[in-house]
Amino acid sequence: MRLFEKQRTGRSKMTREVLVWRYAIQQFIHWTIVGITIPVLILLFQARGFNLQDIGLVMAVWVGSTAVLEVPLGGVADRYGRKATYLGSLIVNILGCFALLYVTELVEMLFSAFMLGASRAIYSGTLDAWFYDAFQQCRQQCRQRKLTFHTAQSYVNMSVTIGLALGSLLGGWLPDYVVSTGAQWASIYDLNLVVVIVANTFLIAVTAVLIRDNKEQNKAVDVKATNLSVSVQVLSEAFTHDVIKRLMQTTIVYGAVLSAVETFWQPYLMAIIQTTTSGPNESSITLFGILAGLYFLMSALSSLFSIRLLAFCNGSHKTLMLATRILAGLVLIAMANSDETLSFTLSYLAFFFFFTLGNSSQSVLTHENTQPQHRSTMLSVSSLVVTCGAVVASLLFGFISEHYGISLSWLICGGALVVSSAWFVLIPDNHSAVAQQ
Repeated sequence: MRLFEKQRTGRSKMTREVLVWRYAIQQFIHWTIVGITIPVLILLFQARGFNLQDIGLVMAVWVGSTAVLEVPLGGVADRYGRKATYLGSLIVNILGCFALLYVTELVEMLFSAFMLGASRAIYSGTLDAWFYDAFQQCRQQCRQRKLTFHTAQSYVNMSVTIGLALGSLLGGWLPDYVVSTGAQWASIYDLNLVVVIVANTFLIAVTAVLIRDNKEQNKAVDVKATNLSVSVQVLSEAFTHDVIKRLMQTTIVYGAVLSAVETFWQPYLMAIIQTTTSGPNESSITLFGILAGLYFLMSALSSLFSIRLLAFCNGSHKTLMLATRILAGLVLIAMANSDETLSFTLSYLAFFFFFTLGNSSQSVLTHENTQPQHRSTMLSVSSLVVTCGAVVASLLFGFISEHYGISLSWLICGGALVVSSAWFVLIPDNHSAVAQQ
């Protein structure tokens, strides 16, 4: 089979099309596994007997461990190999899930959360950086129809979001399956963890086949600098480079808005259901699962649509990001004023469509303006900035939502999206066009 054919040494003879298929399949499996725990994670914590305050502490450790470890571990990937680092993250994730499967005390839960957060930090940016470098080295299958990195990244993003959608649907179905079969589990959510453990073991084997490191490129990485010095250098570049610093500024707002919407959309929708009907019922609860799946599918659709939209914008990434972020902000303001299930659903899906339209363009600009030997570290810095925005939002908008309402939080976020989009205008024009790679 051509997709799995053995590659010879030397310059890669794999075509870009085959490379995209390999990476898209691997990412589809990875994010399907991630999606399995998304619908039931908090329910699993509650089934272990932890209250909301305990759960808040657990999530703080989870997110905090990711934020603290992400940048230095990105340097490890650049120095010692991205594939090997990624495989190591899967092993840590398996161990974390095993721990989560058996924990009964808060201290044990915190340890499990730290391992799972560390796993995320380890794999952050590893294969993304590998894919960009491998893409540049692959030959074109058809010279007349050149495949750009933006197009390839859009296809990969689509596979990621479809995987998340399917994983979320599967994760919501597994507890019902446990109940319907009458199987004896300590918790009906434990099967989700078992499936994740088995699936990650399978993913290790699949990744070993699909992802091939370029040994010569690994040797070319500057190994004289320490991980700490590399991280400090990349952090400096992230906030001084003409292009990267604008992306980082908007990324902080992106992370804050994403956190505010993802955290509060469920209680907001539940309040609408309770005020428009006699109360929540089985069919209305099902709506939450359907919306979660549609959210990921909407992101996949936006990845495909971004290809045509970029052409409409004459190849200007900054124009695409400027327009879509403004539209996302306006839709979020409309969503903050919705008071019916249908209007909320349409606003929610439209918001995430516009909100994610510029993701591929931001990825392209980040890659194009980052030195190859620092690419994993820069992607980790970007992820860290998103996390910092999310942490600030969870604290600030949690207070605002509790005392003044979720609508006010979303109105602030919508306004912040519109205002912060002005940073895209400051990106130099010569950096915002599609690179003819």
